[in-house]
Amino acid sequence: MKRTLLAFLLLFQIGLWAQNKEIVVILKDYETNLPVSDATITVLSTKQGLVSNEEGVFKLSLEKPSKIEISHTSYKTLTVNSSSLKLKENIIYLESNNKTLEEIIVTKKHPQEILKNLVENSSKKLTIPINLKIYVREFFKSNDKYTSFNDGLLNFYIQGKPGNIKADILVEQNRFYGLINEVVEESTLGYNLNDIISNYYEFKYLKKVIEAYSKKKYEYEIKTYAANPDYYLMNIRPIPTIDEYLPDYFVVYDYKKNIIIEINSSVLTERYEFKGVTDFLVVKGKVFNSEFNAAYKYDGDDYYLAKSKEEIGFITTNKKKVEERIEVKNYLVTTNHNNKPVPYDKEDVYKEKSLFNKRNSILTNYWEFDSGLTPTEEEKKIIESLAEKF
Repeated sequence: MKRTLLAFLLLFQIGLWAQNKEIVVILKDYETNLPVSDATITVLSTKQGLVSNEEGVFKLSLEKPSKIEISHTSYKTLTVNSSSLKLKENIIYLESNNKTLEEIIVTKKHPQEILKNLVENSSKKLTIPINLKIYVREFFKSNDKYTSFNDGLLNFYIQGKPGNIKADILVEQNRFYGLINEVVEESTLGYNLNDIISNYYEFKYLKKVIEAYSKKKYEYEIKTYAANPDYYLMNIRPIPTIDEYLPDYFVVYDYKKNIIIEINSSVLTERYEFKGVTDFLVVKGKVFNSEFNAAYKYDGDDYYLAKSKEEIGFITTNKKKVEERIEVKNYLVTTNHNNKPVPYDKEDVYKEKSLFNKRNSILTNYWEFDSGLTPTEEEKKIIESLAEKF
């Protein structure tokens, strides 16, 4: 009965597709005319979430007119009415907030103590249980050539409590294109879906900088945040004289609600030489790229993961004792969320680590308007090329 109902809802949704208004927007910097990527877009009437791609583009399909909120760490937040977006391609210019001078905040507590408290409070405040409808996308490169791609619409039913987060995953639709051969090892194919949500919901990426010993390795600084007067920005940088593989961080947080809004982490090129083992699964190798971003949203009712992006690049030796250059880029975009219990059969839970070995199931062209992250023209060509070889 549950499966019959799900099939009916999907067919009903497909039927509505043609009736909805399809909107295409290109975000650009007001001064430079360059595209603005990684902006967070929220349809306020439905709380649907989207992200602008590297071309500044986002696409959405609306049944009814709504206000649309556009926010970005480097730009002033803007709200527009969907009814005003009548062109085939609508260009919206965002005004930079970098002109506003940041002021250093002096606190009685050490910033690390503030960060530790932020992590603890944010973990408690995250809405659990919750169902996040997430678009997952992943590109995989071997020796500078794209060898596989997967994406899909997944439901993450997040349960548990801080320190013990669990997620059941149900796959609505998915694609995989690419070939797995004897040289490319399965252990390097993608991030582990079973672990990735717990990493974000337990703020594991910040654990390295909240331990007491980290004060000897990092400098902490708190500043005002130009994009929002209710937010502060914490910069966490390795002490220049410390020769270790240490990332730089910046953490945006709501100092009134005491919750984390965004985390960015990256390792400077000059520090790669100190890394012998990657943080990517259990693969040993020399790192040449490591970046991470996660954004959280509080919408007045729920506090949840809104989006994330991770990139890892490393050189390793495969089973044939041949040196291989591996690169993986992973995106998650929460397109919808619901804190009400949703019944589902445990036998339908997806238990594999990645989508790379799941048979393709395509009911709609979800990647165009339903994914929340429109592929760029270059990405379309990569996907089409891999699909031809599949």
